Amino acid sequence: MLRLIGCLPFVANRWLATLLGHLVAAFPSQARRVSEVNLALCYPDRPEAERRKLARISLVESIKNTFEIALFWSRPQAGMERIVSIDGGDALKATVDDGHPVMILAPHLGCWEVLNFWLADHYDLHVMFAPSGLPEVDQLVKQGREHFGSTMYPTTARGVAGLVRAMRKGAMTAILPDQVPDRRSGRHADFYGHPAYTGTLACKLIQQTGARPFMAWARRLPGTAGFELRFRPADSAIADVDLDTSLSALNRSIEKLIDEGPEQYLWSYKRFRRPPAGEHAPY
Repeated sequence: MLRLIGCLPFVANRWLATLLGHLVAAFPSQARRVSEVNLALCYPDRPEAERRKLARISLVESIKNTFEIALFWSRPQAGMERIVSIDGGDALKATVDDGHPVMILAPHLGCWEVLNFWLADHYDLHVMFAPSGLPEVDQLVKQGREHFGSTMYPTTARGVAGLVRAMRKGAMTAILPDQVPDRRSGRHADFYGHPAYTGTLACKLIQQTGARPFMAWARRLPGTAGFELRFRPADSAIADVDLDTSLSALNRSIEKLIDEGPEQYLWSYKRFRRPPAGEHAPY
C-alpha cells in the first residue's frame, strides 16, 4: 500500500489524503477521541468547540503526513523539491560552521521526513533507526532516509556508542523528542502542565557531547504549495547537568514549537499513556 501511494503524483497524493482525512475526522474514532483528550489537557483555556475543531483538522493533517511520506520514501527527491523556504537556517549553519556538534529535536509536527532529507543533504547527519519488525517497510524507510547520505545506527547500546563517537567529532544528529520511551529510558517531566514520561536520551547525549540543541519542523503549506523548514534554538537549560531541569526545558521547547502550528501536531499520539505511579492514564 505504501508503494502504491508512492506512485501517485504529489497533487493527486495531497487531494486523496485530504479527502480521506476529512472522512476519518468526520466520524468518531479512537484517534479523534485521543486527540480531543490531549487537547483538553494541553489547551484547557480554549473553548471546547475550538478544541474539537482543532482535533479534526489535526487528523486531516496526519493523513496528509502519512500519504506524503509514503511518496517521499519512494521518491526522496520529490520531497526535497517541495521545500520552498527556510526560516532560522542561518543560525543553524553558523553553529555547524563553528565546529559544534548539533542535535536537531524534531517532534511529531509537520512532515519530519522532509526535514530529515534536507538535513542529510546539507550536513553530516547521523541518526538512530528502530526497525518496525516489517522487513519490507524497513527497507522502504531506510531507502528514503539514506538517499541523501545520512548514517543510520541501530537502537542498541552499540548504536548509541557509535552515535556518540560521531557527535564528538562534530556530526549532527536528529531525534524525535516526544516519543514515549520504554520504562528504563525515561522520567516524568511537565508537558503543558501535566507529567509526561519523557525520554532521557536526547538530554544525556547533549551533556556527553556538548551538542547545541535546535528545535525544528517542516511546516506544511496550504494546498500543494510545499513546505517551509523552521529552526529554533532550544531552551539552553536542556544542557543542565540536573536531569529533571534538562527534561523540563526539553518539554518547554517542544511546547513552544507546537504552538507555532498546533493543527499539524500528532495529537492522536498517546503522549500521557505512562502516568506517575498511582495515577491513571487519561485515555
